[in-house]
Amino acid sequence: MLRQLLALFTIISAALTSAAGNPVFVDHSRPDNFLDIDIHALAGGSYITENYMSCYPEISDLNAGMGPAFGIGAGVRFNIRSFLGLGTELNFTRNTEKMDMAVVGGNRHSVSNVFQRNTYYKFDVPVYMTFMFNLSSTVKWNVDTGLYYSYGTGGTQNNNIYDTRANELGQLIMSVSNFKADFYNDSKGFINSYNRSDMGLHLATGLTFGGHLRIGARVHIGFSNIANSTGIVKPTCHTLDFLGSIGWQF
Repeated sequence: MLRQLLALFTIISAALTSAAGNPVFVDHSRPDNFLDIDIHALAGGSYITENYMSCYPEISDLNAGMGPAFGIGAGVRFNIRSFLGLGTELNFTRNTEKMDMAVVGGNRHSVSNVFQRNTYYKFDVPVYMTFMFNLSSTVKWNVDTGLYYSYGTGGTQNNNIYDTRANELGQLIMSVSNFKADFYNDSKGFINSYNRSDMGLHLATGLTFGGHLRIGARVHIGFSNIANSTGIVKPTCHTLDFLGSIGWQF
């Protein structure tokens, strides 16, 4: 019953919109252009999920935060129908991520505070189906769903570690150390480094004004465990990116 009501609502809405002189909301006709090309800029935030506290009981507290991300890219869309297309892009992004944790020693007389700041670069290639709807004669709304593959090109893991312990006299002694490692595939990474390859879900939506100006938002949800660990304990890490986009369609 619900399906029939939705179908009836779509038919009535399309008829009213057409009668008002505007294009139908879902246009099944052949597209004017088979190929659309665009360039765009990206900005938003990147985040890496982890399960460190469940893997390492020594970690008493952990806070991870999203860092700013920026990028540029180009896309191409093959229009199958006016409402349906197949799209792909090539994007290059600079991403950051931060994490703070407290690690308690086995005798409870020493505490380490770790402040980690990561910067990493990657290419990503989403492939998706795009569904386009006419909001007016000059504004189109698109909804995209598909998959992406990304490959990391470089980056750094920067760790500042503050060690505090109590000596035999009960005095607190603190030492500070700093070390860096490559973000990708480096055995010297704190707990773990990260694999270069990643893939996951691509979801996006946006508006196109006048057939040229495009504004949108997207999310990438990583399926792959990108933690590169050489120890006995194997943590899991996944990427999560939220990006806004602005571009020009030719």
